[in-house]
Amino acid sequence: MNPWTPLVAATLGWGLSNVLSKAVLNADVDTFSFLPLRYGIGLLTLFAFLAGTGRIQRSEGHIWGKGTILGVINMSIPTILMTKGLEFIPATVGSLLIALIPIATVAAAHFVVPGERFKPRTLPGLLLSLVGVAFLVSGGVDLVSSLSDLILGVSLTTAGVLIAGVGGAVSRRFTLTTPSSALVLPQFVSGLATLLMVLAFFGEDTNLTTFEPSVWWLIIASGTLGTAVPFATFLFAAEVNPASRLALTGYVVPVLATVGAIMFLGESFTMIMIFGAVLILAGVYWSESAAKYVPTPGVRSTA
Repeated sequence: MNPWTPLVAATLGWGLSNVLSKAVLNADVDTFSFLPLRYGIGLLTLFAFLAGTGRIQRSEGHIWGKGTILGVINMSIPTILMTKGLEFIPATVGSLLIALIPIATVAAAHFVVPGERFKPRTLPGLLLSLVGVAFLVSGGVDLVSSLSDLILGVSLTTAGVLIAGVGGAVSRRFTLTTPSSALVLPQFVSGLATLLMVLAFFGEDTNLTTFEPSVWWLIIASGTLGTAVPFATFLFAAEVNPASRLALTGYVVPVLATVGAIMFLGESFTMIMIFGAVLILAGVYWSESAAKYVPTPGVRSTA
């Protein structure tokens, strides 16, 4: 398997995910009604794919334990925080904040992934991309209705992306010894279960019959293309890519999501934000060029 194939698929899926989520929220669907539907559709899509291709595996208890951890820190909790943040800030601003994920991923990998300690030569590229994020966010401040909304939206989103960064490093650690095909179904099941528990405490009664057909199509697309595809392919990517390369998705996704928000949601874009996007892409190239990957023995890789 080409290590870039699942990574590109995950990146495209996550880039589309924020745009679809914001479109659903714009249709007056609240976060805690939307997310269980999104994850439920994602789980059904994943199960149909695994069953159709004969890839459903009987998972042992320890694999379900790992999948549960991933479902919480790599799926449900970050998704709740980032989606809730989108209620207060535009998709352009919220999507761009996910470029903080690589910093958390690389830092966490230093402690939890054997043989993938932080390499100082990758720091300039990481910092360059982070500066690009600062320009992107500053260029979108005028798009927010109030300062309090900006602070709340940025706080929720930042908390989500930092937890997701840790989840990315843990994904890499687990897939060093456990095939991603065995982890992906337990991850989705536990992620959905966590969402349903949160919904029981914070959710409101929602009449699903009031949703317009167009809203249902957005929810279905979010569950399949924006959930099942990126989360599943990211696990496959974690088998054959180091944490430093997995972290690069956090730089490319915000650029794709921002372009999508402008094209499909009619959100604004400024020259400052364009400059920030250029810096992000430059940082991606710099970091990837500086990180020389040596496969860990026993890890399935073609890198």
